[in-house]
Amino acid sequence: MSKPGYADQGFWFRVIFMLLYWVVLNITVTVFGVLLVLVSLVKLGSKHEPVTLSSWLKSVTAFIGQIFSFLSFESEEKPFPFQPWPQVNTDEEA
Repeated sequence: MSKPGYADQGFWFRVIFMLLYWVVLNITVTVFGVLLVLVSLVKLGSKHEPVTLSSWLKSVTAFIGQIFSFLSFESEEKPFPFQPWPQVNTDEEA
């Protein structure tokens, strides 16, 4: 007879990581909001495209997606810092 899920040590480690990533998610969403405002202001007040800010915004978006995948049991892989920071394609599509 196998043990129930709560008796498994791996389950409790995952719960701890999920709680930590929940805190990280809340901080990351705040950073995302700040970057979103900055990109919007630069686009509003300048003719130039904020390439660096936009790539940071895409990267943070990918990181948030990884956290959601981990929290929803879609993925067993822990996001950054247990994996490299998500790389995004910086090529602009017209």
